[in-house]
Amino acid sequence: MEVSLLPREGHIGFEDLNVEFGYSLDEGSLHFFTEEENRFRMKFRDFVKREVLPLADRIDREKNFDLIHDIIKKMGEEGYIGVSFPKGLGGMGKGLVYQVILGEELSAASYAVAVTYGASAVLYAMPIVRFGTKEQKERFLKPIMTGEELGAIAITEPTGGSDAIGGMRTRAEKKGSYYVINGEKRFITNGSRAKYLLLYAVTNPHVKRHQGISAFIFPTDTEGFKAVKDYELIGRWGSVNSHLVFKDCKIPEENLLGEENGGLKVLMEGLDSERTFTSSQYIGIARSAFEIAAKYAAERIQFKRPIREFEGVSFKIAEMYAAIEASRLMVLRAARMIDSGLKATKEVAAAKFFSADLTVKICLDAIQVAGGIGMTREYPLERYLRDSKMAQIGAGSSEILRYLVQREIYRKILG
Repeated sequence: MEVSLLPREGHIGFEDLNVEFGYSLDEGSLHFFTEEENRFRMKFRDFVKREVLPLADRIDREKNFDLIHDIIKKMGEEGYIGVSFPKGLGGMGKGLVYQVILGEELSAASYAVAVTYGASAVLYAMPIVRFGTKEQKERFLKPIMTGEELGAIAITEPTGGSDAIGGMRTRAEKKGSYYVINGEKRFITNGSRAKYLLLYAVTNPHVKRHQGISAFIFPTDTEGFKAVKDYELIGRWGSVNSHLVFKDCKIPEENLLGEENGGLKVLMEGLDSERTFTSSQYIGIARSAFEIAAKYAAERIQFKRPIREFEGVSFKIAEMYAAIEASRLMVLRAARMIDSGLKATKEVAAAKFFSADLTVKICLDAIQVAGGIGMTREYPLERYLRDSKMAQIGAGSSEILRYLVQREIYRKILG
């Protein structure tokens, strides 16, 4: 008997398989979310199944950014980009918990769409929601909320990855009522397609670096700005990741976000939200890999019985489930703490490295369960694996995050 998950002619995306998208979330999975949050999840899942899932495989194979942007515009039309934007700007006024729900569902269909959305609506926008003036919010958030324009966050430089602050060389020099910016940024998601950047630069080189950086809202039509390169990554195909150059770029002082030399506060509050949101994306990748592997193991016959009856397979399935559920709860805790105004650096870092490392393992195990067909591009499992590796590097490597967790632990112990 032919099973529903055996390969057919042509490439197969999740939507082509006889697998219900999101079936692994049961009452236990959703118990710690409110009824309103769960209604939002189901409504947004319907959107994802209708607008994203059918295009996910094509976006990856064609590396098609235009399809991604079209989806984000539709998200704007239906109000999803503004889920955490103030009601005064036309948003829903919800917290980070809603963003992590959205991140999981969106990434379960297409990580490329999720990172493009996240770089704009979370990484770029949320610091402006927190620190922006009324005029900045009106001018620099409304175009993002519709999806017509995209934002990006510009921190990483050739000299500063994990040591983003200490390695920062981009300068913003005050001249009259303007700042003149010179420097480079690299590995910037949405960089070459963004209308605005949330840019971090050194404004006082004579003090300790963490005391001398500032945040700016930078329009990319500014003279002297150039996106010189889009990197080819091993995953998230379709999204863009760029190298940016700033040469004598003048922006008005009104574009300073927060206080001069107060960029670290903007950055750190933004990073905790970013890391929480990105962790939810990893759960989405892992969830889809798990759902395909579990269904495949139930239907694939070897030695006259389903391979799920072999412990080598079924125990992998059990471990995948436990890892996803634990990761989701850790991310939810971090999001609720941030929404409550609590410091959550330790909890966020723990959730991110835990979910990141397990997502890579789950994707590897899913391919192992599928066997030979999992190694081909006939199934989306190879895409999930390629996408998953970013989890251990972007927005803070797993090694740096472990350092942050132990640092916070010993600060409490040692005083």
